[in-house]
Amino acid sequence: MKRIEFHDRGEEIKEIKAILGREPSLITFVYGPINSGKTELMSYVVQQLPRDYAIFHINLRGKVHQGL
Repeated sequence: MKRIEFHDRGEEIKEIKAILGREPSLITFVYGPINSGKTELMSYVVQQLPRDYAIFHINLRGKVHQGL
């Protein structure tokens, strides 16, 4: 199956790569409307990174469990 390139996401990809290329000093969140392609975009960018990058993915959609 042929992979379709992202449409009009060049600026976002460039910005994400610039953030990842800096010395870490802050936590960076990627957020937006549901089904807007956030996870797919990040997966695409991560595949292009050198193997020595440490990537952490936290899915905040999970349910928050209240104490007993």
